Amino acid sequence: MRKKCSSVVVIKKSSTTPNQYNVYIVQNKLLKHCFIFLLFFFAFLVVKPQHTPLSQEQTDALNYLDSFINIQQSAYWINIKPKLFIENLRKNIKEPVHIYPGSNTNFCSYAALSYSCVSTFPLRYVHFMIELYMNGDAAFRKISFKPSDAVQKAVGLLKFKGELDINHADQMWYMSLADHFKGYVNWFSWHYKPGAEDKFWPSTNLKKFNRMLRKICNYETHSTGSDLIRPSFKNIVDYLNGKLVNNHQVFLYVNNIILHKRKHNRIFYRIPTHYIVLLGIVEKDGLVTLRYWDYGFTTQKEMRVSEFKDIVFGVIWCKKQTEK
Repeated sequence: MRKKCSSVVVIKKSSTTPNQYNVYIVQNKLLKHCFIFLLFFFAFLVVKPQHTPLSQEQTDALNYLDSFINIQQSAYWINIKPKLFIENLRKNIKEPVHIYPGSNTNFCSYAALSYSCVSTFPLRYVHFMIELYMNGDAAFRKISFKPSDAVQKAVGLLKFKGELDINHADQMWYMSLADHFKGYVNWFSWHYKPGAEDKFWPSTNLKKFNRMLRKICNYETHSTGSDLIRPSFKNIVDYLNGKLVNNHQVFLYVNNIILHKRKHNRIFYRIPTHYIVLLGIVEKDGLVTLRYWDYGFTTQKEMRVSEFKDIVFGVIWCKKQTEK
């Protein structure tokens, strides 16, 4: 009460009348709002993110896609909604960085492959996807894809996978890749059954990932490491920077427990479970700052060098050869 009274006394001591005081308050509020508006306007003009211009091949891919804007329901992919399919393709072509493998799936290897493939070959990618949707089979370079009936019926019905639920083109692409490419980790889950996307059916070992990169992206691939034993590096940061400088793309095969704090079963604590695209790496004072792509985003993470070495089971580096 005393504080309130003293403030009133101060006001009364001034020569400001009640009306003048109210005008003063209003003016202050207006100035405050004008300042906030100018601040946001400045941020919009100067600090707004700059979008990378589309390449000629991205433009060609989007123009090609425009001719299928009214594409009819596929007789083969009966649960794919044409509108969602086209929207998904358009988004992937314009912003491949946002390609997303879905939550609680084992599609991370196909997403890492897609991030590189769609960025580099958008026109080839969209040609293949439209043909596969319309005909039920298609060829990507020399690889012929004819997904099983079970896969064709399942695509479009995945649920509780986050954004992947409505990304029908991504569902078709990931599941077609998983249906075609096989490794020893798929021996006990060779054929698709409902729910298999969360289990070993789409899993990808190191050798299988290398094979997909060669066949789909036409990359000259090299790798070190394995599915069980980590490679030995004298200086892992210098080693990876050497690959980034001299090669087209670098992928890391890592254990995801530390990287994303995933709650995997105990069996996964000492084996690799995830693929990421390495974009940059620096070391200072025993800490490594890692910049990488996965799960539809570019991420920067800092950790101890020893901790980083402990999660890396494989390094894959590749060079693009030709567009053909």
